[in-house]
Amino acid sequence: MEIVSLVDRLLPGTNSRLDRLSSASQTALGSAAETAVGRPITWILRGNEWLGHPTHPVVVALPIGAWTLCGWYDARSAASGDPQDEYTADTALRFGIVGALAAATTGLVQYLDTRDGVRRETAVHAALNNIALGLYVGSWAARQRGRRPLGRRLAALGLSLVGVSGFLGGDIAFRHGVGVRPQALRTPDRAASDTSDAPIETTEARHS
Repeated sequence: MEIVSLVDRLLPGTNSRLDRLSSASQTALGSAAETAVGRPITWILRGNEWLGHPTHPVVVALPIGAWTLCGWYDARSAASGDPQDEYTADTALRFGIVGALAAATTGLVQYLDTRDGVRRETAVHAALNNIALGLYVGSWAARQRGRRPLGRRLAALGLSLVGVSGFLGGDIAFRHGVGVRPQALRTPDRAASDTSDAPIETTEARHS
């Protein structure tokens, strides 16, 4: 049994509270995106038209990388007590917070492209990221108050949530194809050079 099948089983279904909340939030976001100000901002943040692929997978590498580095230097500083290791961990944490804010804005526009079960999964993905961001902000505040052990624990918990959320993000992109150009999702016997509009079999369809 594939691990991703557990995602489908564990996520609440149609007409659940998650379904209603995700639908309402997507509708509100869509209304904002269709305003005169929202349309150009959405176009830039989405990236598909001018970058050639979504901006979200590019931007999200910053907080993931920074927070992973923070975890490494937190572990080093806990063992060594070296102030330089502590400084590096704190710097990486701050970079991660800034990067997470950028990643969140680009992720919102991809949320507009989701439907049904994928929308619900994306809502959980976003919620986990927001909780992780809150934990890292709390970690930064604890460090500022001299409570570094608490700051390390909060950061470690945040990184754990980022790992779970990252798994969901990969599932959303690679299994469900959110943000992927249609010609990138092809049946095995179809040539990559074939960019026609003929129907294609998505990864999601092959798992259904």
